[in-house]
Amino acid sequence: MEVREPKRFVLLDFYRFIAALGVFIFHLKNIDKGISPVWNGSYGLFVDMFFILSGFVISYSYPATSTGLRTYVRFLVRRIARIYPLHLLTLLIFAVLALVGISGPTSHASWLDFLHNLLLVQAWGVTDHLSFNSPAWSISAELFCYVLFPLFMLLAGRVSPLMLAIIVALCYGILAHAHLPIWQERSQMYGATFDFGMLRALPSFLNGILLTVLFRLSSDYRRKPVAFAGIALFAGSVLILNLYAKPDLAIIVFSLAILVTATGESAFARFPGSDWLGRLGNTSYAIYMVHEVLLILLFKPAWHYFGLQPSMFPVFALVCCIILTVVADVTYHYVENPARKLINRLAPGDARSARIPKAEPLDLSETRQAANAS
Repeated sequence: MEVREPKRFVLLDFYRFIAALGVFIFHLKNIDKGISPVWNGSYGLFVDMFFILSGFVISYSYPATSTGLRTYVRFLVRRIARIYPLHLLTLLIFAVLALVGISGPTSHASWLDFLHNLLLVQAWGVTDHLSFNSPAWSISAELFCYVLFPLFMLLAGRVSPLMLAIIVALCYGILAHAHLPIWQERSQMYGATFDFGMLRALPSFLNGILLTVLFRLSSDYRRKPVAFAGIALFAGSVLILNLYAKPDLAIIVFSLAILVTATGESAFARFPGSDWLGRLGNTSYAIYMVHEVLLILLFKPAWHYFGLQPSMFPVFALVCCIILTVVADVTYHYVENPARKLINRLAPGDARSARIPKAEPLDLSETRQAANAS
């Protein structure tokens, strides 16, 4: 059987879309204390799935022959081009809101906080609180993983898949279960944000690289029905987050869903509905980064202005998700994509490195084509 290597995993992009909305609902439910406990799912753990997906797709896309300082700098420029423009935009919006006296989920907005956010180090243990656009802590954690990415790839290339799996398990075991004094939340690593949140990202990012190694060995299992098994696993992970606060189980199911879905999707020349799945996937990063702005300026005021009751939350959440998705789609096409193309022209390399496919994935998913062109 001919083994096909996909340029883009649209199902994984769609998972990111669902996960981004899950994080949004995780924050939206705090709009009223009377909202039913049925909405109190651990959707904040979707952030850990983002880290796994990031490690998987970036390592999958990264050319195996890429070595040297020049290639490393090009990689960092491309990743910064992906995450920084929208981060800077939302940071400036929150700075303006702070100047006019409008505070978000956190009231911290000092000049030092602004500097930490500007440099994207706010999750590196340099502060004891969240500030400005609080979800951006995870982007800071991502940057930490990008800086270490060549070392991760070197490790993955030097050890067996079994040894890499043991290393990943040990990282989770030590960071997620050891009683380390660096964690501020009672949920320890899975609640970490400002308190060394970059270490929360580390095992999941490395887990994603392990999944890439396993995917490379999956050629005998690339069948279309496998993709639907992956979809079922992802649906199961959503159910787990809604019913049980069991982070370890969620991480295992996330990992299986990503690996099985990617393996099955590889059997399709083009997965049904790819255009819409890809377009929704393209909104995921903006959904994640701008939802706090809309919460402050639109959704919370609307909830109180119309005097909505907790029983109306499901309908309200649906309307908010639709509005947020539309805003994110516009943001992608008129802010993210143009800014990324502009910054990518600064990446060292020949003229081809500035070319980006029109359907390039979001956030944590560069296409193989784009990576090879770099």
